[in-house]
Amino acid sequence: MTATVVAPYRIHHVAINVTDLQRSIDFYSNIIGLSVTDHADHSAKLSIGDTELTLFQLPPDVEMCGKDDPDHTGRLNHVAFEIPPSAFDIYHKRLLNHDVKITFGPVKRRHGYALYFLDPDGNKIEIFYYTASRNVA
Repeated sequence: MTATVVAPYRIHHVAINVTDLQRSIDFYSNIIGLSVTDHADHSAKLSIGDTELTLFQLPPDVEMCGKDDPDHTGRLNHVAFEIPPSAFDIYHKRLLNHDVKITFGPVKRRHGYALYFLDPDGNKIEIFYYTASRNVA
């Protein structure tokens, strides 16, 4: 018997590494038109509708190449899929059963739980669910 695949609700956010955080904030807010929703020392969140773009400032001694450390130095940091809480363990088991490389997690986050893994091309993917009440399609 084949288990039914529970599809994610949506792409919640895309995260990218940047070499100059303020320059990237200016670009995405002033040129592209996204709204800054959160700004910390080494990261910022911008949004359009209910989708977020998260910018991560690379340390000054790290080159943006993606060759030496695919989890942290490429341009794309990760793509995150929001799933229902009831599907989290199912996804985790499915990833393990398909020998998918899990890079981090499961881990508790500020508002939920997350699991990070690599797609076949080495791109970092996150699945997560909120523990707080959220509007879900």
